[in-house]
Amino acid sequence: MRERNGWLLVLLAAILVPTGCLLWFVNEAATNQTTMAIQSAHEAYRAHLRVISSRLTDEWVMRSGELDALPGETPASRYARIMASGMVDALIVLDDQGRVVPQKAVGAPARRHDEGAPDLVELFLDNNMLHTDRGGLLATHTTDIWQLASNDGFALALYHDETVHSLVHRIVDEHQSDMAKFVVFKPDEMAYEEALPVGPAMAGWQVSFMLLDSAAIERTARAGAMSYLWIGFVGVAVIALVGAGAGHAIQRQLRLSRLKTDLVAAVSHELRTPLASTRLLVDGLLQSPEFDPVKTREYLEMIATENARLTRMIENFLTFSRLERSRLPLTFAEVAPQSIVDSVVDAMRERLPAVGTIEIDVAPGLPMIRADDGALVTAILNLLDNAYKYTPGEKQIRMRVARDGTHVLFMVEDNGIGIPVAEQKRIFRRFYRTDRRLSRETSGVGLGLSIVQDIVVAHGGEVRVASHSGKGSTFTMRLPAVAEPAA
Repeated sequence: MRERNGWLLVLLAAILVPTGCLLWFVNEAATNQTTMAIQSAHEAYRAHLRVISSRLTDEWVMRSGELDALPGETPASRYARIMASGMVDALIVLDDQGRVVPQKAVGAPARRHDEGAPDLVELFLDNNMLHTDRGGLLATHTTDIWQLASNDGFALALYHDETVHSLVHRIVDEHQSDMAKFVVFKPDEMAYEEALPVGPAMAGWQVSFMLLDSAAIERTARAGAMSYLWIGFVGVAVIALVGAGAGHAIQRQLRLSRLKTDLVAAVSHELRTPLASTRLLVDGLLQSPEFDPVKTREYLEMIATENARLTRMIENFLTFSRLERSRLPLTFAEVAPQSIVDSVVDAMRERLPAVGTIEIDVAPGLPMIRADDGALVTAILNLLDNAYKYTPGEKQIRMRVARDGTHVLFMVEDNGIGIPVAEQKRIFRRFYRTDRRLSRETSGVGLGLSIVQDIVVAHGGEVRVASHSGKGSTFTMRLPAVAEPAA
C-alpha cells in the first residue's frame, strides 16, 4: 500500500509540476506574443511614415522646380505659365537684378484670391522681407501665408494655409486605415511620441501616427497563444501515462519549455515584423486605384529589404539546425587564408548593407590552414553582420588576418557599443542577445555567435572576445595552421 501511495504521489507530482510550468509558459507566451504583435504593428506603420515623409518631400521639391524659368522665358510669360497651372495662390517674379517685377508688367489680374479679400502679394510685401534664397516650404510673418522659392531664386510662390493643408492631407489620407491614423504636425505644433521629421523641403514639419484599435491586436495575439495551451495539455497527458518515467519526462519538458519560450519570443518577432511590413506594403499597393510609379518603387524597395532580412535569418536557422543534428557537411582541405578573405569580400556585397567603412588587412606569408572554406566564410560573415548591427552612427569595421605562432587569427574589430565583461561569457549561448534595448531595433534571434563558435570548434580552434562597454569589440577566431615542412 505504501509503495502504491508512493507511485501515486510521484504520478501526481509528475502531473502538477508540468501543469504549473505550463500555465506559466502560456502566460509568458501570450504576453510575449502580444508585445511582439504591437511592436510589429508599430514597425509597419513606421514604414508608412517613411513613405509619407518621402512623398511630401518630393511634392515640394517638384513644385519648387516648376517655379524655375524655362529657356527663353520672360518674367511675364513665366508668371502666366505658373499661374495658369493653378499650382500657386499668388506669385512674385524678380528680374535679373533681384527686384520685384511690377504686377502690371506680368499680368497681375490673373492672380487668384477671393473677391474683396486683400491682395496676397501686397499683404506679403507689407509684412515680410523678401528672401528667395531659402529653399523649401517656409512660414512667413503674415498669418496663414506660406512661401516657396524657386531653385533659381527669381520666383516666390505664396500659399494660403488652407491650400498647404489640402495638399499635405491629400498625400497623408492615402495611407489612413481602420487601425491607425496618420497626422502631420506644423513646425509650431507638439507631435506624438512616434514622430518622423519630413525633411528639408518642409523644415520643422513632422508626421506621426496613432493606433486606433490596439485592443484588437492584443486579442488576436492572445487567441494565437491558446494553441500553446492545447499542445501543453497533450504533453501533460503523455506524462501521466508514463508515470514510471515521470521524473525524466518532467525534466525534459521543462527544458523544452525554456527552448520554446526563447524560440517563440525570438522567431515570432523576427519573422512577424518583416512579414507584417510586407503584407501592409502590398495591401497599400493593391488598395490604390492606379499604380503610382514613384510610390510603387518605394514600396518594392522596402519589400526587397524585408526579404533580404528574412533570407539572412533563414540561413542562420538552417545552419543552426544542421549543427544541432550534426548534419552540417564539412569538407576539410588545405586553404589559403587570403582565398577565404576574398570569398568573404564577394559575399559582403550582397549580404551586408552599403554603409560605413570596412578595412581589410591580411598579413603576408600566412601558412595554409585545414578548413572547410564555406563554413569559415559563414562564420566571418556572422561576425561582420554582428559588428554592423551593434555599431550605431558612423561604422568603422576592420577585418585583420595575422599569424600567431602555429595558429592563424581572423579578427573582426568594430567601434560599436561594446559588451560588458559580465556578459562576455554568455554571448555565445543560443538565442542570447546582450542588449535588450537594441534587440528591439536590430534584426536577429541570437544564433549568429553560437554558430560561429560551433564552426570554429569543429575546426579545432577557439573564439575569443575582447570588449568594453562603449569602446567597441574585437572577435578573434584562432585556427591551427598546417605544419610547414622543415627547411
